[in-house]
Amino acid sequence: MKKLKNIKDIQGAIFDMDGTLIDSMEMWDNIASQYLLSKGIMPEDNLGHILKNMSMQQGCDYVIETYSMTETSQEIVAGINTMIVEKYKTELPAKKGALELIEALAKENVAMCVATASDYHLADMCLTRIGIRKYLKGIYTCGEIKTGKDKPELFEYALERLGTQKECTYVFEDSLYAAVTAKQAGFRVVGVYDKISKHESEILKETVDIYITTLDELQ
Repeated sequence: MKKLKNIKDIQGAIFDMDGTLIDSMEMWDNIASQYLLSKGIMPEDNLGHILKNMSMQQGCDYVIETYSMTETSQEIVAGINTMIVEKYKTELPAKKGALELIEALAKENVAMCVATASDYHLADMCLTRIGIRKYLKGIYTCGEIKTGKDKPELFEYALERLGTQKECTYVFEDSLYAAVTAKQAGFRVVGVYDKISKHESEILKETVDIYITTLDELQ
């Protein structure tokens, strides 16, 4: 492609959303702390790290016990979900160069979609707001396929919907485990730097076909 550096013979592109197209990973890391602050409670500095590997129920139980909260788990989940929806609807920005790259690919008639672990309605409202949604053939979610990105089913499903050849379809991912899954499934993979997963960046570089720190490096 004349207008894109390093990418050759591209027919299709499957984009992750959070951390790849949208600068949202820090929000996920801090959302529990922001919820506590909204209740007038000062959270511990490393709360996001503590909750990272917990389920939603485990996280709620931890917060209730640690901060002596009177809210139920259901009330906490509802409150956090309300905050998340508002951020996707009005606040979260596109990552640098995201819209410009999508527009450049669209001009080359590249078929594009998003494959995400986030809920469809969050992805749809956010990608519409930042101007990317209209260029996509679809938004496909882990919830829809009922499997995570540790397995290739979501990528294969997206590929089928795009109707492109696998060897000419690139997967854009900031997450190491998802990039490994796509690579092992036979896709070409573009690794995208995100500050929240910077501890994985060196391994990600070794795993993918192309590694970039910002999406505008491909233009």
